[in-house]
Amino acid sequence: MYFMECAFGQYHQEGPVTIWKRVAPIGKGIGYAQLVIQAMTSMYYVTIMAWAMFYFWTTLFAACLGDPVPWAGQFCDSEWAHKPSCISVHIPSNEIEQGYPLLIFTNETLDATPKVTSAQQYYDRVILMKFDKGGDTKYDLSSMGRINWLLMLNFLLSWVIMFFTLVKGIASAGKAVYITSTLPFIVLFILLGRGASLPNAVEGIKYFLVPQFDKLLNVQTWRNAAEQMFYSLSCGFGSLVMLGSYNKRKHNCYSDAMIVSVADTATSLIAGISVFSILGFMAGQLDVGVETVAQSGPGLVFVTFPEALNQMPYPHLWALIFFVMLYTLGLGSQIATLETVLTIIYDQWPMLRKKKPLVCGIACVTCFFIGIPFMMQGGIDIFDIFDSYAGGFSVLFPAVVECVIIGWVYGVTRFVNDTNNMLNMKVSVYWRSTWGLLSPLSLILILILTFAAYTPLNHGGLLPEFADGLGWGIAMVSIIQLPIWAGIAIYQAKGSTFKEKLHESCWPAEIMVPVPVGFVEGPSDVVLEELHHVAEDDALGRKSVAVSVQSEDFDVENGSAEQHSSGSGINNEAFDQKDEELR
Repeated sequence: MYFMECAFGQYHQEGPVTIWKRVAPIGKGIGYAQLVIQAMTSMYYVTIMAWAMFYFWTTLFAACLGDPVPWAGQFCDSEWAHKPSCISVHIPSNEIEQGYPLLIFTNETLDATPKVTSAQQYYDRVILMKFDKGGDTKYDLSSMGRINWLLMLNFLLSWVIMFFTLVKGIASAGKAVYITSTLPFIVLFILLGRGASLPNAVEGIKYFLVPQFDKLLNVQTWRNAAEQMFYSLSCGFGSLVMLGSYNKRKHNCYSDAMIVSVADTATSLIAGISVFSILGFMAGQLDVGVETVAQSGPGLVFVTFPEALNQMPYPHLWALIFFVMLYTLGLGSQIATLETVLTIIYDQWPMLRKKKPLVCGIACVTCFFIGIPFMMQGGIDIFDIFDSYAGGFSVLFPAVVECVIIGWVYGVTRFVNDTNNMLNMKVSVYWRSTWGLLSPLSLILILILTFAAYTPLNHGGLLPEFADGLGWGIAMVSIIQLPIWAGIAIYQAKGSTFKEKLHESCWPAEIMVPVPVGFVEGPSDVVLEELHHVAEDDALGRKSVAVSVQSEDFDVENGSAEQHSSGSGINNEAFDQKDEELR
């Protein structure tokens, strides 16, 4: 899918919404669904960046004051902690070596209060402010509480950084990616070296690498894998189509796709080994299994990992490095997300390109104000709902429809021919089979199994019953774009019957004709009815000629409409020859 979407955007030189007029207007809803998903993802994703920034500042201040890291054991003695339940997981190595007994007999009354680690309480009570200071009153979706103003300041600063990164456009964002992409690699290798040298690190690495085949029978495993693939490579979100549209038409996006896919897999392995080597060390310190200390979601990043960092020499240094890495990773993801949203806006209303600072400002301010509920004491519940429904399985719907339309409606043969002509290469049978069969069928199967094995989002009963209803409402905002815009395309299509309108809506409204160097618009005697040439050279630097035709005029189902022209107009002889071959 990565190669498909990059080539798709590069060939047609259009954004995720306007590109469908050159493929199949009935698929226009895919672009709008991706727009909604990206917009909603932007609203809550910066929340993670704000958490990482909050941790960074508090760790830096503690280091400057000579205090331990804020979530260390001494937090249990602070006014923020719930002292009856707060415990420290730090166990000095000399105590482990002395082998203190696991069972201690005492005649004291045991405290039945559930114990929570200092790192978990710091995350819950300081970063999220889910509880009152020192109390046990919990805020949730039913009782949102007040705004966490310290977290709000970090949230605001993150959006200011996003604004200044985006206001310069794709060129400036591309330069920022050099930092946001390379710095995490440096940090990962540093953490990998340190983690691999810790005691019991091998056990954590074995837990990460040794497969558990029984998990392969769980539908949730495949759904999570698909969602992770989409997030890791940005497939299905429209970002790759947007980024591909900025490439020169002859750019070798095939090499890009291969390099990025391999690098992404390697990065995932390095990151996993880095994390689980430290988790193995932590499990050894606590004398428990790795599965006991490993958590999923934000708990792994903001609770388990800080606990592990606290038990390493120079914890402030490792914590600062770790949270800088997290922030730069989030920034890099947000750049692509918001650029996709802005590109769709610019494609729909080209006059706004001249007012980029204003558009970027409105987008950032809007997302900031919509994101304020995430900054409230019960905001983590809203975050969980958005994470599961807005940016979770919702992306499967436009991804499935996208694969089906490109492979089965536009035609895999036509798409392969477009790619062959654009890259001057022959696409192998492997790509034909994945684009035309494996990708659409596997995604359809995952989507069906996801519904078959659906379980409500309750987090152990911690969320109210209406949480899933709210989540489905959020998900439907993006999903409903698919039938709405498909219906509009069918209604606007030419024809007197529904069958004719449906056929017409599945036909490209424009056929791509690349603009060669030295092209000069002029009259052309190409024998096609209702032919119209429109030269496009927008402020984004994307250039093409769109040839508007009707489906009965030019059948390109088994070939590419790409032609080359010379001198004035289009090379009529080559165009007529290709027309005859396709007919």
